[in-house]
Amino acid sequence: MQKIPVTRDSKRGSEVTIIDSSEVIKIDRFKDKEIIIHTRDGQFFLDLSFDSLEEWLFEDGFRLLDSSNIVNMNHVEAYDHKKGLVYLGGAQNKQTKTASAARIHKEHIENVMELLRNAKQALENGDYDEQKFDQRFEELMEQADDQFLRSYATIRAVTEKKKAEAKIIHMAYHDSLTNLPNRTLFHEKLSQCFADAQLHGKMFAVVFFDVDRFKVINDTLGHHVGDKLLKQLARKLKVYVKEKDVIARYSGDEFIFLINDMKHIDEAVSFARGIPQLLKQPFLVEEHELFVTASIGISLYPQDGTDEETLLKNADIALYRSKEKGGSMYQMYHPEMNKRSLHRLNLEFDMRKALEREEFTLYYQPFVDLQQGKMFGMECLLRWNHPTWGMVSPGEFIPLAEETGLIVPIGNWVLKKACMQNKRWQDKGYPPLCISVNISVSQFHQSGFIQVVEEALAESGLPPSLLCLEITENVAMQNVPHIIESMNKLRELGVRISIDDFGTGYSSLSYLKRFRVHTLKIDQSFIRDVTTDEDNAAIVTALIAMSHRLKIKSLAEGVETKEQLDFLVAQGCNEIQGYLFSKPVPAEDFELLIKENKQLCLQ
Repeated sequence: MQKIPVTRDSKRGSEVTIIDSSEVIKIDRFKDKEIIIHTRDGQFFLDLSFDSLEEWLFEDGFRLLDSSNIVNMNHVEAYDHKKGLVYLGGAQNKQTKTASAARIHKEHIENVMELLRNAKQALENGDYDEQKFDQRFEELMEQADDQFLRSYATIRAVTEKKKAEAKIIHMAYHDSLTNLPNRTLFHEKLSQCFADAQLHGKMFAVVFFDVDRFKVINDTLGHHVGDKLLKQLARKLKVYVKEKDVIARYSGDEFIFLINDMKHIDEAVSFARGIPQLLKQPFLVEEHELFVTASIGISLYPQDGTDEETLLKNADIALYRSKEKGGSMYQMYHPEMNKRSLHRLNLEFDMRKALEREEFTLYYQPFVDLQQGKMFGMECLLRWNHPTWGMVSPGEFIPLAEETGLIVPIGNWVLKKACMQNKRWQDKGYPPLCISVNISVSQFHQSGFIQVVEEALAESGLPPSLLCLEITENVAMQNVPHIIESMNKLRELGVRISIDDFGTGYSSLSYLKRFRVHTLKIDQSFIRDVTTDEDNAAIVTALIAMSHRLKIKSLAEGVETKEQLDFLVAQGCNEIQGYLFSKPVPAEDFELLIKENKQLCLQ
């Protein structure tokens, strides 16, 4: 609101008083230069150009209604066009002040009220038909008397200014991709919720929602597909949330909800249980049908935290517990989860020292040729023998290594150690075996990765033909031109390449031919039920047939039963790996397998 300097009389040098524009109900022009400021209880004088007043006070609601007065439209309660008056209060009240609006100006007043009404509606509801708005202004500008042109122009100018300001404010508090509230606005809503809950003893919940394997979609199909998916998902979630509750995009593929004014914990549980049904139908993005699941973490006020930071932290801990369990589920926060979170921190701390302490070791699992039943190679697998906790599951520390970036130095160490071990076996006169090493996405994209491979081969003296680099399907689909260029350089070195976990991502089959890999490894999730699940059997059969057509070797992972083996042999699979032949074993035990020349019975 503007502050207006006024005097009690019109004499020069009179004491100046400051009044708030909200107290003013109308402004009259008196004589040529004198202006009278009316409040409900009195009047004052102002020494200022009348023509500039409307623009100065426009945002406070002042409008020129005829040639001699400006009215604060916030105080107008009625208009009598027959009498030519606007009432600045109740029309029946004799004490109510009025402002003259000559009948000849009836149309002007109605126009002003219409424009103000439309502008208010547009700004409040965001329902802004700019073309229609501009067209109406143009009509009024053409028809209006000269004395009112400035009023219409001012309405237009200030409306545009307010629209721009509203847009800036909206951008500051909303996510540009999904148009949902952003983290800033969510925290404001959360603060309000805390204040209300503490005052009235209410219960509410914070719910974190994270899309499972969203990175796979981004990496394989591109960020533009991921963005379109998030926009569709945001629209679904917005409809799902009740009007009293809050949804926001918190970061990346993470959304957050505020379930307000809960009567029982079951309201948060019911909300989370409804998510799978909401996501049951696939999202159609470009030509892709994408099935989405989500991990959800829930914390409750006041049980799980009495301040914002604690409540958010505990919901986040519950979310990561959902992810650790495989995703597509919800978890309520429990104090025991804090211990697990602390365990992760300790795990990361110890993992940073594990290399120099020589706590890592390599195990080896054989590859078997299904034509002869003989070993022709092996995959090296990283193991961590922690001095306190013993053997740490790779499913626990490998994802943490990838998340922290430690996978790069650890992976480079694995590559060099594997090459050296294989060369030692060659030097002992054993048959040449090709050793396969898993390469993470961070490792493959590190600067100078080709040089790292060259150094590992040079230091060990291992022939490049006896080294195979395994990259997952999802790694292969990241920055495809760079991947193809790197693969070409590796092939020039003589190194073999295989695609691991094939069939679990979103890759295009057309890329397989361009990658020119040597082996396609069929993921064990398909092999596990291949003899009991018709869909899995059809997928495996198709993958084997496709690899034959592309002149690529097919290798089935996770073969554990004779029935699985018989099926794979019947379909023409080239190679297998799995517990049916041997579990992963340390180097000394693997050397015994070589010495014994262990073979697989194919009869």
